[in-house]
Amino acid sequence: MQPAVVTSIGSWPGTNVREATLMVRDLCPHLPHLIELPKRGPGADMIGRTMSLLSSISSDLSVETTTTGWRLAQSRGRDMRRADAYLDEDLDVAEESFEGYVGDYKVQLVGPWTLAASVETSSGDKLLTDAGVCREVTEVLTHAVAQHIAEIGKRIPGAQIVLQIDEPSLPFVLQGGIKTQSGWGKYSPIESQVVAASLQSVASATQGFSLVHCCARDVPFGLISSAGFDAVSVDTSLFGDELFDVIGHAHDQNQRVFLGVNPVSLDAGLAYLSHLARRIGLSAQELAKTIALSPPCGLVSATMSDARERIERLSGVAEAFQEVDL
Repeated sequence: MQPAVVTSIGSWPGTNVREATLMVRDLCPHLPHLIELPKRGPGADMIGRTMSLLSSISSDLSVETTTTGWRLAQSRGRDMRRADAYLDEDLDVAEESFEGYVGDYKVQLVGPWTLAASVETSSGDKLLTDAGVCREVTEVLTHAVAQHIAEIGKRIPGAQIVLQIDEPSLPFVLQGGIKTQSGWGKYSPIESQVVAASLQSVASATQGFSLVHCCARDVPFGLISSAGFDAVSVDTSLFGDELFDVIGHAHDQNQRVFLGVNPVSLDAGLAYLSHLARRIGLSAQELAKTIALSPPCGLVSATMSDARERIERLSGVAEAFQEVDL
């Protein structure tokens, strides 16, 4: 993977698959990714997409939409078929747009604990209440990841797959911060050993580069690293000085930190990265080999022109930073 490579998290504005795919291909030439367009509706969102893959392996994990989100269903119904259709469309356009492509290519799926914290049982409780179902989610997700990677490999043979597991709810699962159905209580925290073993299973589904994206505070960096992931992706605005140690440790372990940043200008972006390098004690070139740059989170709420501008600005920062003499 290139030094200070620029990518986006996954979701993009709008509903035009071809437009978004071509924009990601052109704006993120060193780490493009499979597009996500949640504004198309349920099934195009990250939870619906991932659950459609799980339900194709185990019908027990079929889900349907409710007024509060996603809930386990009796069978694969209309919502899952719609999610399948969205994914097929995205894969067809990616296959056409990346014909002959050779290089890194990122795919995104939701991790087991954000799924467990988001999907409801038939009674309205979160899957977190059932340890057996949580184990099943992990097992089936591990198989789904492997199948998904294999499918993309067939469609884009030159792609070196980079796996991104989205776990925005992970810190809250560990701390017991997920609210119950009533909103008055919270679910019990899940033991870190159980969470680590689950994530390790998912990470084992790929032989390629893998990362966990978590746009929350209190990211369990050590747990994610021990589970076998090569990188963590964070929103830098949520962190203070502790980020210095995280990046320094990643550098020592030959791992990566994907920095979610949205600088207001090229100069502001360069100043921020230069500050990081000086505090950690690395040259610009050493830091560039340890980091990647992305927006802090998905771009679904941005306009297409704003999304383009953000990625172009990050690319300018990444290119200029590698020439900085600290």
